[in-house]
Amino acid sequence: MRRRRLRITSELVERIWAEILTTLPADLRQAVDNLAILLEEEPTPEQRQALGLSPGESLYGMFEGPTLAERDRASIAWPSRILLFRRPLEADFGSDPFRLRAEIRRTLLHELGHYFGLSEEALGRLGLE
Repeated sequence: MRRRRLRITSELVERIWAEILTTLPADLRQAVDNLAILLEEEPTPEQRQALGLSPGESLYGMFEGPTLAERDRASIAWPSRILLFRRPLEADFGSDPFRLRAEIRRTLLHELGHYFGLSEEALGRLGLE
């Protein structure tokens, strides 16, 4: 029997995000008050090009905007946001609800790390590559 592919909803993303926030210390929770979490269908060609991705490479999420430190230094800063990309996540993990949920959580934590100023190398050391 073939399993039905799961569909990511904004409600699922909001639930996982709320769970992540409950694990953060109070000062960090306050720091993400103005951070938007958006669910997009897939990355644009411009986003893929900006990251230097090859045509077959999956992108599950992306951080855009100033980091927290950059926001603190600027008198006016554009909004920061985390984008999750529905189609790549569903294509790679949509047949297993536990893996899909885990990957959404991992992607949110990875992009949140970028908001807090962590590099790819630092995120890798934390197991969030």
